[in-house]
Amino acid sequence: MPLLPNEPRVIDETVQQALTEQFLMPAIGELMVLFVDLRQSLDTKLSQLRPLKQDKPYPLGQCLEISEAIFQHLRNLNPCTLKPEAACGFNALRNFVRVGGSVRQVWGDLRGEYFQNALLLGTLYVDVANDTVNPYKHPVEILPFAEAKFAPINDFYHFSMVAARYWQACVYPNHLIPSLAPYFPLISLTADGFVQVQSASNYMIALTQAGAFYPSESVLKQALMAKNLFNFMHGRLAALSVTLAAEPKIGQTEALAMCACYREQREVEALKQRDRSVREVLHINAELARFRIKIK
Repeated sequence: MPLLPNEPRVIDETVQQALTEQFLMPAIGELMVLFVDLRQSLDTKLSQLRPLKQDKPYPLGQCLEISEAIFQHLRNLNPCTLKPEAACGFNALRNFVRVGGSVRQVWGDLRGEYFQNALLLGTLYVDVANDTVNPYKHPVEILPFAEAKFAPINDFYHFSMVAARYWQACVYPNHLIPSLAPYFPLISLTADGFVQVQSASNYMIALTQAGAFYPSESVLKQALMAKNLFNFMHGRLAALSVTLAAEPKIGQTEALAMCACYREQREVEALKQRDRSVREVLHINAELARFRIKIK
């Protein structure tokens, strides 16, 4: 089965395990030094770029930003700038890649408790943002992937379960914006009143596309979106150039019809629709991030 974007799964596990044992395991200490040093070198810049996320101070909630920054930094890293032990770790990683070792950024369900972004080096789970839920933890964790309990998100029900635990969120079907519902079929409301249309991640978008939008359709068929949340979002988004449903039942019917419509799109048309939908949901979520709501 082809990998979805950022899917936490090892391909060619026998090969990757052999390469991991040959190149990475003998340098595990040096790799830890490398990633700790990289994290320290980037923390100041990252904390200045985004000191707060959803009202929480850096690094809380910023596993994506940290993982992406380190992944990109690795690609352009000059080992001459590293201290000797970190340079040894980098050279081991570089030799590993040269003979076919896999290095990927991945996202998924960590131990049924969190959404987490991490790196997958062969068969090693490398969490370079281990302190983004609990800031008192060590910032870097390296484990055999098989022991990390890091799993792909199976569907939108799985996503909702983790969101409820991690964000203390209630998750509702998106019966407000039918044109976006095939790609973004959920709306989350956290305990502190933070509302977002979910999920603007490459993995979740690819998951529903690969399933011909049936994963989205399944959750959209569930109980109607809470009317008070619907009314709040309708009021906040009415000024934007987005078509909103008149009420939840109508929105549900239209959202399901859009799933069927998108299922029949040709590849080029589907790509354009996906890009439009992503741009639109990012704009909407930015607007929603300005407000807080309490639902009793």
